[in-house]
Amino acid sequence: MGDCCCCSQSDKPKKTLDGFFTPRGVAVIGASASPSKIGYQILNNVIAGGFQGGIYPVNPKEDMILGKKAYKSVKDIPGPVDLAVITVPAPHVIPALEECAVKGVRNAAIITSGFGEVGNHADEDKIKEIADKNGIAFLGPNILGLLYMPTKLNASFGPQNVLPGKIAFISQSGALAIALMGWTAMEKIGLASLCSLGNKADIGETELIEYFNQDKNVDVILVYMEGIKNGRQFLNTEIKKPVIVLKVGRSTRGAKAAASHTGSLAGADGIFDAVFKQMGILRADSFLEAFGWARIFSLPMPKGDNLVMITNGGGIGVAATDECEAAGIGMMEDPAWLEAKFRCTMPDFGSTKNPVDITGGSGVQGYRDAAKIAFAERKIDSVLVLYCETAVTNPVDVAKAVLEEYQAAGKNKPVTVVMVGGERSRAAIHFLNQSGVPAFGEVKEAVSALKCLYTWRDYQTRAKDVLFDNRPSKEVIDYLNKIRGEGRSALLEHEARKVLEMCGVPMPKWGFAISAADAVRQAEGMYPLAMKIASPDILHKSDVGGVVLNIRNQDELQHKYQEMMTRVTKAMPQAKILGVNLIQMVSGIECIVGMSEDAQFGPVMMFGLGGVFVEALKDVSFRVVPFGPVEAERLINSIKAKKILNGFRGMSGHKGDIIKTMCAVQKLASLVKEVDVNPLITNKDGAFAADARIIL
Repeated sequence: MGDCCCCSQSDKPKKTLDGFFTPRGVAVIGASASPSKIGYQILNNVIAGGFQGGIYPVNPKEDMILGKKAYKSVKDIPGPVDLAVITVPAPHVIPALEECAVKGVRNAAIITSGFGEVGNHADEDKIKEIADKNGIAFLGPNILGLLYMPTKLNASFGPQNVLPGKIAFISQSGALAIALMGWTAMEKIGLASLCSLGNKADIGETELIEYFNQDKNVDVILVYMEGIKNGRQFLNTEIKKPVIVLKVGRSTRGAKAAASHTGSLAGADGIFDAVFKQMGILRADSFLEAFGWARIFSLPMPKGDNLVMITNGGGIGVAATDECEAAGIGMMEDPAWLEAKFRCTMPDFGSTKNPVDITGGSGVQGYRDAAKIAFAERKIDSVLVLYCETAVTNPVDVAKAVLEEYQAAGKNKPVTVVMVGGERSRAAIHFLNQSGVPAFGEVKEAVSALKCLYTWRDYQTRAKDVLFDNRPSKEVIDYLNKIRGEGRSALLEHEARKVLEMCGVPMPKWGFAISAADAVRQAEGMYPLAMKIASPDILHKSDVGGVVLNIRNQDELQHKYQEMMTRVTKAMPQAKILGVNLIQMVSGIECIVGMSEDAQFGPVMMFGLGGVFVEALKDVSFRVVPFGPVEAERLINSIKAKKILNGFRGMSGHKGDIIKTMCAVQKLASLVKEVDVNPLITNKDGAFAADARIIL
């Protein structure tokens, strides 16, 4: 299907992933005749799954295993081998991979554990070196195996009874993947593929997502993720199909557990959130939610925002309405039109208001009639069918009626179904899921899945970001190199201001003065102003009386200057005093724009409420640098306090200047470790960097 350019050097052969999914022959290296061995289980699954290509057990001590001729080495196999599944003990993996290279095998699934996850990085690095040299793409080590239903390939030691479907499931955890293989079968959820990643020494999420982008057998990609090894590579992954990620390690303890489990680093959760939003990836909070979302992509995209609910009970309708409002899903509001269309589907005491309540006594025909109208009407963009089980109606019959009307209408809009009840309702849910209509046993799950579909639609239609020229000027580079040459890493406030101003950050009027007379001269046209001591030895200026606010005139400035020098000198006699910073005071909403270096993704930018609020409320969000003005506005709109910035009780911010600040700060991404503009004070007239901090 396509090549995987995992090797940067041009002299190394390109890697392909085709052999994982459409191999001509599969060798199980370490195949065993003992049912207790993983080598037996994998070989048995390959055979039982119905794989039609060559199946070759490799075991130097056996002649036949499970009715198949066994070979002493993969080199002895007469036919082509595109996939080697390696299950031998860790000390034998490297020789086995070297034999695969001689044979010309292009893909390997290394089941064996005992490598990076337990600190054995040397052998894992050697495996990678052999693979790169010979153009072998491999999964693992420390994996469950893989599954690809279109070719009936089950090269894993998981269950056999997996249903075919359109979901590609990529899992960093093998044990979890085994459990979910069984769960999906029980819930009648089909899979196109399952790939276990383990230590991700070679192939990871990026390569698999981009492969499945081109696979007509896959509609949606679901990823269980503990951490990322190459954040920048992942950030550049092309997202063509819906990608749902369940990223664990949100908590500090959870992140540590994930790192010890796989040898991967788990980055700050807020940054992962930012990365997913930037890329257009859907983030789920649980396995139940992730698979519920995945099933929704068997449906067409909603053309608009008018949802209509059909229910046989008022209570469940109210509950669904609450969930839709919380999710931001728009419900149709046209009472007269709804009355004219749906009155014929219910008794007189039914309700045509949305939710359309056809009542508990309406039965199968009532659902059929209401569904037929809802599916046919162009003004209705999506449909949510709610059913509470009653003694007089079989839920499976209701499910069949809804499915038949949906198929007859040409499946032209999304529909989700909620069936609340006992075993009969569960059977109806399974029937619908197997028929391609997402059905759930709980209202919240159905609405969440529908919201996911709307979010993906919005991702697909949102404006494209345009990156600007974020290279720093020679003037900025020279200025910072001069400070670096002095052996300093922390810029003084006036130095940080100068650098940010050169980059284009909007500033209030400001100056740096070395005497009272100099301060008076520079302060002209700046009142009211703040005065702050400038010293490389004083970290917390307020603690030593080194900050004075609301200085209103020349006389007051001279007086306050002398007082400050006396106070600071007494408090810290050894401190080197360079002068004072003078800053025009500005009123408005205090924000923060910060940039720092993330271990996995590189430079990241933070935005939120600033000043004292940044610590108290922690209402901040992140984006990975670089980004342009479109993404900058999305970043502003991602904080809870966006209402204040948009205009609230006389307060408002200047988004244009905030965006200008974000874009300007990015020019320092390659030169500094940290930047803090806090507070960035914004009002209707602009945004102004009232304080600044830069660490080289």
